[in-house]
Amino acid sequence: MKIKLCGVRTVADALLCANEGADEIGVIFAPTSRRRVTIAEAKAIRAALPARVPLVGVFLDAPLEEVIRIAGEVGLQAAQLHGEWPTGCAPLPLHAVLQMVSAESLQPRPGAARLLLDGPAGGSGRSFAWSLTERARSLHGGELFVGGGLTAENVAQAIAQARPSGVDVAGGIEGPDGFKDRERVRAFVRAAREVSR
Repeated sequence: MKIKLCGVRTVADALLCANEGADEIGVIFAPTSRRRVTIAEAKAIRAALPARVPLVGVFLDAPLEEVIRIAGEVGLQAAQLHGEWPTGCAPLPLHAVLQMVSAESLQPRPGAARLLLDGPAGGSGRSFAWSLTERARSLHGGELFVGGGLTAENVAQAIAQARPSGVDVAGGIEGPDGFKDRERVRAFVRAAREVSR
């Protein structure tokens, strides 16, 4: 069970997440996101993180050339792509995101190293019917993650129902100020680890 803590905007939050047991850290480059980081901020986060913790860049409808350029500049280990799925190859793993409204949301993403089933709208904090992950397995033979509306209170239920390779959370580990909250991060990681054992 992998735990990806996403929407990190500062070095302090990145180190908090890494120290509390995150398997991966996510930084968001989507222009419309309130959690968006600049390339300089992302480079500082990558430089501060232990080498063992991968940094994943999150993009929305970005051209593949732009994704590859930013990944090289920042030192990303993978790119998570929302929106249009590109054709062509990249020198790093590409993670496909499906915004789950219904079973019809399940679309093949050829070449994706990972499929993330997310809530109906990215960053909305809304969940989806976790039972849909069973159908997703027929589309995708690689890693299958779930996200969307996860918190320390419901992540155990999500893992038990979906049986994913990993979970992805952003808003569920934030305080009222929009930055990562130590107790919420700790509680989320603990809950996910306990049920996956």
